[in-house]
Amino acid sequence: MKRSILQISLAILGSFIFFSLTGCEHDEQPETGFDYAPEEAAEEYSVSPVQQAFWERIQSHCGNAYSGQVGDYTPYYDSIAEAEELRIQIRECTDDLIHISLHVDDDHSRNLMLTKTAATLRLKHDHRYPDGREEEISQYGGDAPSPGLETRQIFEADEHTEDILPDRFDNFWFLDMMDEQTFAYGVHWPKQGHSIRLEFDLSETVDAPPAPWGYED
Repeated sequence: MKRSILQISLAILGSFIFFSLTGCEHDEQPETGFDYAPEEAAEEYSVSPVQQAFWERIQSHCGNAYSGQVGDYTPYYDSIAEAEELRIQIRECTDDLIHISLHVDDDHSRNLMLTKTAATLRLKHDHRYPDGREEEISQYGGDAPSPGLETRQIFEADEHTEDILPDRFDNFWFLDMMDEQTFAYGVHWPKQGHSIRLEFDLSETVDAPPAPWGYED
C-alpha cells in the first residue's frame, strides 16, 4: 500500500529532529568554519605509538590549569612578553581532541585544538572575539611530521595557514614536554626571524582562568 504524503512528511520530520538532537550532544564548541572531527571514524585513527605516547602525556594533565612565563622571544612578540599573567588550561580531552585554552592577562581569545587525523596529529588555533564570534584570522596551524618525539611535536603550516597568512608559509609551532615539570608552546617564523616560547610550570596547579571567549565552563 502506498504511503500517504502526510506519513512520508512526518517520517522525514522525525528523522530531522532525531539527528538534530543527537548531533548536539557533548558539543562544547561554538560555531566555526572548521570541523574539529577528523575525516575518519575513531577506530580508524592510526597515529604512531610515539605520537600516542605524546598525546597521553598531555592528556594526563586534563582539567588542570598552570601558570607560565615567556622563556624566549624576539621583539615581534613584545606584547605577549610584557604580559603580567600567562595561564593555560587543558579544558577538554576526548579520544580525538585535546582543547588547551591560552590566557594572556585578560585576553581569553586563544585556543589550541590538538586533534588526531588518520595518520598524524594536527594543531589548530581557534581565535575568538569577546562575544564568541570567530576572528577572521583563525584555524591556522598544521600537521606534525610523524613520528616526532614522545615529548615534542612540531606542526608545520598547512595550506589554510598560507592562504590567510601568506608571509607565514614556513611557520611551525611546537608543543614540548621539556621535562616532568615544564610544558612549552611556541612558534618559529623562519622567513622573518621571529619566534616565541612560552613555558608553563607543571609542578603546581593554579586557579582555572575564566572560560575562553565563546566557550562555557
